[in-house]
Amino acid sequence: MTFLDNGEVRIGMDLALGGAVTHLSSRDRPANLINSADLGRQIQMSHYSGPWPFEPDGKKPDPAWAGLGWNPIQTGDCKGNPSRVLEHRNTGGELYIRCIPMQWPLNNVPGDCVFETWTTLEGPLVHMRFRCTSQRSDHTAYRASPQELPAVYTVSTLWRLMSYTGEKPFTGAALTHVTNNWHAPWPWTRFTATENWAALVGDDGWGLGVFKEDTTEFHGGIHGDGRSSNPKAGSTAYVAPIHRENFDHNIVYDHETTLMVGRLEDLRLRFNGLARKSPPAWQFTTNRQHWTLHHAQDEGFPLQGEWRVVFGVQKPRLEGPAQCWRAEQAGTVLLELRHQGKPSRARLSWKRLGEEEAAAPQHIDFDLAPTDTAKEYRVDLSSSPGYRGLITGLTFEPIAEPQPGGRISIRSISLVAGR
Repeated sequence: MTFLDNGEVRIGMDLALGGAVTHLSSRDRPANLINSADLGRQIQMSHYSGPWPFEPDGKKPDPAWAGLGWNPIQTGDCKGNPSRVLEHRNTGGELYIRCIPMQWPLNNVPGDCVFETWTTLEGPLVHMRFRCTSQRSDHTAYRASPQELPAVYTVSTLWRLMSYTGEKPFTGAALTHVTNNWHAPWPWTRFTATENWAALVGDDGWGLGVFKEDTTEFHGGIHGDGRSSNPKAGSTAYVAPIHRENFDHNIVYDHETTLMVGRLEDLRLRFNGLARKSPPAWQFTTNRQHWTLHHAQDEGFPLQGEWRVVFGVQKPRLEGPAQCWRAEQAGTVLLELRHQGKPSRARLSWKRLGEEEAAAPQHIDFDLAPTDTAKEYRVDLSSSPGYRGLITGLTFEPIAEPQPGGRISIRSISLVAGR
């Protein structure tokens, strides 16, 4: 074990288990909050891609987990084989871990990637930075998959999953107790945390909060009927911020998440102070900015200053990440792009809170002209009566009909005020 402790919060990583977080406690409550009943719990990195099932060299995954596909995780695999730490440093101010993860669904198969974590403390906050460097020999461009950023499992006495999921974030409106059916085949609940955080707390409202600035999609819930403060108990509580990603064979995937132990009202106050409340803007310089690609191909990772998409036999669809903004604060989308193909009618559509897909009136069509150089398009979303309230995502369809071999190169997509 190796620990960081600043007098307010104490965090520990197990060097025999890939450096995953197996201990988290506070000065006032020194009992460990992290569940470690098996190697799939803890606080740990967990990434996903195809194929489904993942059968390297003919090795078969455990049938219970075959549907997960390619799934390297930080602690170890479902058969109890731990991940191996390659390097670690503890300066007293920062804790660094580098490890080879294990493929969770398989028996003793190391992941074809490297995991790294950097952890620092700031008062009651735990700042964690993560990196997955993929080194896959399989270069197939698989469909986008949800990534746990990270997976967080606590003792089951922190059974109440709390978040703000409403239309008026950052106003102090009432929180939601998010429930789940742990007996279901997929036991967790997917929900939209419109303030970018969720917390697992006990009956007294004290527990562990998780904040991720650039997503509103979270998964979580309770598993098991019992309630126990024993870190080895089978029952547990879970939460994870999520991004859906096209996870390239050679991707270097960086992200950051902040944790905090404390009372629910203090967690919310601190996380709301960290939140970025301006409308999102995406610059496609080196990566897809959490946008995902459907029914088309691109040039893979890393991007070279723009997102170059090649059309196939279907209409391509580019889906933005789960982020939210108020329509009245961002009435216009600016797109800087270059279209190489036939003149087309492009479409921008949006989802509102509670919608899986955009409803019929929630789109704007505009003309897309072929150009040799990048051109800025200014699209007035506010002109649509369907663009109102809290918006939770954008979708861009650059062509109305298939154009095999056509291309589009996108430098940026930005939401701005006004028309």
